[in-house]
Amino acid sequence: MVEHVSIVDSDRHEVKHASTGVLNQALLSNGDGTTRFAFQSYDDLANLPAFVGYQQLLSGFSTAASQAPSALDTPLQIEFGAGSSVTECTLASNGTLTFNVEGDYIVTLFLRFGRTAGPGTSILFNRFLVNGVQGLNSNAVKLPDQDTVIPFSTSLNLHATAGMTFQLQIMRDSAGINNGGVFRILPTAVGWNLCPSSTIVVSKFVGVI
Repeated sequence: MVEHVSIVDSDRHEVKHASTGVLNQALLSNGDGTTRFAFQSYDDLANLPAFVGYQQLLSGFSTAASQAPSALDTPLQIEFGAGSSVTECTLASNGTLTFNVEGDYIVTLFLRFGRTAGPGTSILFNRFLVNGVQGLNSNAVKLPDQDTVIPFSTSLNLHATAGMTFQLQIMRDSAGINNGGVFRILPTAVGWNLCPSSTIVVSKFVGVI
């Protein structure tokens, strides 16, 4: 009698039902001691990874009625409320965001530019700083009318290193009048949340877990 382990490869037979399988089908257990050839269904797999992508870490918003520079061509750092902290990042009460863990982040910002008085046109700029250095181009809005509020929002993709800081600034440009900033609007209707002068939302890429 020849031991199975002693049979050369050329003399060994294929697994049972191999002739019924088509290209790229796998041998699967029926759970009763028998097998079959079939295409693997994703729904039948165990211990699947969870596809998470970006996960929101923290958010903040200012409760101030307005945030306005003190003079022309004088930047003002925007704040987003009392501040908060998670393992990955910390938002200070002055608006400085510090990344504690290296990774890929999305920082989403909302501003409500406005002005209240004075003849002429108000020119308002905003920019963001990474470690104290401006990133990308400045954004600007011209407000020729009093009692005007214009919303602005953006989402920034950042690869942050541990200890990196992020700040947002606004400025009244001297080509316009010395008026304007970011403003809060309170809804009259019951059950509606306020519309803050500034809001920040921070998310981090957590990938597949």
